[in-house]
Amino acid sequence: MRLTVTGGGTGGHVFPALETAKAARDMGWQVEYLGSLRGQELGACAKAGMPFIGFPSLPLVRPLSVQGARTLVLMCKATLMAKRRLQESRPDVVLTMGGYSSAPIITAAKNLKIPLVVHEQNSVPGRTNLIAAKRAFRICTVFKAAAKHFEKEKTVRTGMPIRSRLREASFGTLPFNSPWANGRPAVLVMGGSQGAAALNDVSLATAVRMARAGIQWIHLTGEKNYESALEARAKLSVGEDYDIKAFMDEEGMAEAFSACHMAICRSGAGTLTELAAFRRPAILVPFPRAFADHQRVNAQEFVDIGAAVMVDQDDLDPAGLEGRVLSWLHDTDLYNEAQKAMANWDVVDSVSKILKVIEEAAADSDQHGKVK
Repeated sequence: MRLTVTGGGTGGHVFPALETAKAARDMGWQVEYLGSLRGQELGACAKAGMPFIGFPSLPLVRPLSVQGARTLVLMCKATLMAKRRLQESRPDVVLTMGGYSSAPIITAAKNLKIPLVVHEQNSVPGRTNLIAAKRAFRICTVFKAAAKHFEKEKTVRTGMPIRSRLREASFGTLPFNSPWANGRPAVLVMGGSQGAAALNDVSLATAVRMARAGIQWIHLTGEKNYESALEARAKLSVGEDYDIKAFMDEEGMAEAFSACHMAICRSGAGTLTELAAFRRPAILVPFPRAFADHQRVNAQEFVDIGAAVMVDQDDLDPAGLEGRVLSWLHDTDLYNEAQKAMANWDVVDSVSKILKVIEEAAADSDQHGKVK
């Protein structure tokens, strides 16, 4: 089996694509990753030892502008380059996780009549995946709400691949010797891969209010907000129970999820999937400028099943946050029901489900000589 994987620009597309690619490689498939030279996929593939070919591409923000014209030229150039590469590698299937950098590869696959499998991570599909879905063999989804955007007979819920170490740790069988595994309740604060300045000050202020509650805090700020968060912690005289990290690798995140009792975070697809894997309820603060407000729709699915509460960024305040934290920590029935709901929502074998769809796409192409 020969598989080409694409999708990128941001980690939300890259990491699930890479996890699927690595699993396919482990099965003996010939796998390569095509993407953008600008996004995160180049570095991620290099670290994983995954063959990668990059093309020049940019997000198309304003088509009727000088920058928009330049982006379209680059896209055409990248499409020609991708077509030549696909003609050389002759993949049985192309798997796309979406993102602007996948557009040239999707177009080239369409022109060459190579079967296409689409994986949509969010509840509201991105532009690239919406277009790709029209001629895809199957659309794999994570959120149940996403199904209404696609043809019913072509859509299957496979869940989201998460980093293998996190998935393994979520089973609770790995020993950790972390500073947070001390029996005290822990709250994990994180704003996604870029951090969230809006969460920093209010979380610190909440920690001050709750100084006598015996809670430890694990705060992942992102590189750009790290120094300012340290300064704010010093000004507020917050103690060592408030642990601030700029970045945590896969091992660190596994320890943090394992140690925490709940989270305060954005509602990106990857974050919610990881929370569900570890059965950790959350206070969700959707990123207000996300495309089509998809983070709000993501969060609503968790609210509806009882796995989270949602707070608008403009409504964040220490007193309200304190009350919601205490509710998750002290209402045992509420907490247990949230964990059951996440267990039902979580798809443990998401990677194998996606690989099965890819095999079906290849078999269908062999049988009919074209994608239905």
